Amino acid sequence: MQSSNKIIEIPQWGSISDWNEANRAIEHLVRIHNKNLKHAFGKALDIKAKLSSLFPILDEFCQETCVHCSSTCCITATVWLDFCDLIYIHLSGAPIPPHQLIEKQPDSCKYNSLSGCTLPRLSRPWVCTMYLCPPQMALLRKKDELIRSTFNDTILSLKNDRKLLEKMFINVCR
Repeated sequence: MQSSNKIIEIPQWGSISDWNEANRAIEHLVRIHNKNLKHAFGKALDIKAKLSSLFPILDEFCQETCVHCSSTCCITATVWLDFCDLIYIHLSGAPIPPHQLIEKQPDSCKYNSLSGCTLPRLSRPWVCTMYLCPPQMALLRKKDELIRSTFNDTILSLKNDRKLLEKMFINVCR
C-alpha cells in the first residue's frame, strides 16, 4: 500500500520552470478572482506600508553591522520565498524576483552580492526582513523605548497580517 503523505521539496519552486509555473498560477488566480480579492489587495498594501516603515531602521542596522560581519546570514542561512511571500508580492505590486532564492538545499541565496542583497526590500522573503542577528538586536536594545516598542509591535502586526492575507487569498481562490 502506498503512503498518501506527500513530500514537499524545500525550497518549493527551486527550478526555474517550477518558479515560473508557480508565479503564472498565482497571476491566473489573481486575474480570475480579482474582484473578490479586493480586501486581500488592501491587506497586501497595508503590509507594504508597514514593511516600508521598518526599512529605515533595518537599513541603519545593516550599515552598522553587515559590512563588518564575518558570518553573513545571507550566506549561511538557507532561505527562500514561501507561498505567503509570493501572495504578498503578487498582490502588493512588488517586483517578482526572476528566480527562487535557492534551487536546493544547502545553496546560498542567488541575490546576495558583495554589497548586500540585490532584491528590492519589498520583494524579499519575510524571514529576511524580520530576522535580526545578535549585533542588530543589541542595536535595537539601545534605541529608546518608543522606537523599540513600535518596531516590535510592527513585526507582530506584520506576522498576523501575513497569516490573514494567506487565509483571505485561499478562501477566495479555493
